[in-house]
Amino acid sequence: MTAESPPVRQLPSLTGYRAILFIAVFLTHALGAGYFFADQSINELGTILPYGTAALATFFVLSGFVLTWGEPWRTSIGRFWRRRVVKIYPGHIISWAATLLMLVLIGPMSMMGTLEGVGPGPILANLFLVQTWIPDEQYLFSVYGVNWSVSCEILFYLALPLLIRPILRIRDDRLWAWFAGIAALIVAIPTVTHFFVGGELWGGGEMSFAQVYLTNFFPLSRMTEFLLGVFLARIVQTGRWPRLNSWWVALISIPLCAVMYVLPPTYRISGILTIGICLFVPVIAMRDLQGKPCWLNNKPMVLLGNASYAAYLVHFPALGLTRYLVGENEMFDVGTGLLIVFALFVVTQLLGILMFQYIERPLMRRFGSPRKPRQVPPQDSKTQEPA
Repeated sequence: MTAESPPVRQLPSLTGYRAILFIAVFLTHALGAGYFFADQSINELGTILPYGTAALATFFVLSGFVLTWGEPWRTSIGRFWRRRVVKIYPGHIISWAATLLMLVLIGPMSMMGTLEGVGPGPILANLFLVQTWIPDEQYLFSVYGVNWSVSCEILFYLALPLLIRPILRIRDDRLWAWFAGIAALIVAIPTVTHFFVGGELWGGGEMSFAQVYLTNFFPLSRMTEFLLGVFLARIVQTGRWPRLNSWWVALISIPLCAVMYVLPPTYRISGILTIGICLFVPVIAMRDLQGKPCWLNNKPMVLLGNASYAAYLVHFPALGLTRYLVGENEMFDVGTGLLIVFALFVVTQLLGILMFQYIERPLMRRFGSPRKPRQVPPQDSKTQEPA
């Protein structure tokens, strides 16, 4: 940011909102993948509603909104990219290394897979977060598979500084039209993959691998949700956001949730739900801008929101290890299952906070901020610099 730039208003409620989104993702995996409960109806709560899918897509929207709100066009591209590298890679490398070590020491695990027959290519692709560009199951789910979403975010971070200036030149009265165009593209992606992409059904499901990959994992497909956030930030910045409270957003989103159950399966794994749910982001941001009280911006929620990225990185390896320790095929009564899930959630949050406090934040402060110019002491008039 240049010296002439006005300070950017902070939006702590959006940071707290990240903590809520992480809970949705955690529950989806703990119930729908962990299968700790003997009562299958409880396990199915992880998949019967698409709240985890919607939460993950909303993380993409939030990235677009927050990074655009932070005005990356007022700083150098190099510094913007450096901050993203320092933010993303240290925690990822720690989680990657810990998961790899766990797979080496323990061996095959029901939730984490195995390293047997896996060459260095998938492992290195996962390390460098380029696995989502390779339409191969072994690459997508190598080491710890949930970081595929971080791989998509890398594209967003690379693209935003290059796209932001053309976006800034879009007339204010046309921003909503652009938002609608991006929303139409989100609908078009699962439509195309459903009607025009074939292949054998994958993993006993309703779709081929190509359909799942192009709809859910391909970074260019997921960038549409990121761009929704970018245009929402510009709409708020230019004063084009209408008076709209969370109840109206809920009324828009609920029919979208209902429609998901009658649409083909490619629509259910797409970002369609974000077309309504993404409107919560500017609604929450406006509360901070207007100085209204919001429980999302209290200190505990902001801390959990700041730690949500690290918690996301560690939650699936922790879930896989827990599944192994309690027995790969063991299922439990409601009380014991709840205790396991709650304990796992607490451990995940604590690990996330520790990684944020002692790794992520110090590195961001050290390498993510511009260096202060060193003060040069005044030279004595009799002192001459050597040639």
